[in-house]
Amino acid sequence: MSRQTLFRIFALLFVAAAIFHAAAFAHPALSDGGTRMRHAAFLVIDLFFAWYMLKRPRWFAAAFFLLTIEALYGHGLHAWKLWRDQGKLDWLSFAVLIAVPCMLAFLIADARGRFWVKGDRVSRANPS
Repeated sequence: MSRQTLFRIFALLFVAAAIFHAAAFAHPALSDGGTRMRHAAFLVIDLFFAWYMLKRPRWFAAAFFLLTIEALYGHGLHAWKLWRDQGKLDWLSFAVLIAVPCMLAFLIADARGRFWVKGDRVSRANPS
């Protein structure tokens, strides 16, 4: 699988997440938690990350690192509370807890392969 195909798949996963947040915004009963405003915010955030997953500018891995921290905290805490309080497994959160750090690892590897530092200047390497 090519690098471009992999990041297109990642972008589609973010579009799917945006669709989920749009549906949860419109029909809060679809979600196990989160306010309507949180779903609205993550609708926008997910579309932002879907777009930039395709472009992957130099700063993107750092921005994605911040999203990774938020996802680990938010989904991890939610999954733990759901398990502790109701004895339920939150499969969606488990998927996020696995997928998002993996995406970060691929983004870091991609950035290291596409950008290289020589002295004080950052150059673009061959993106093939």
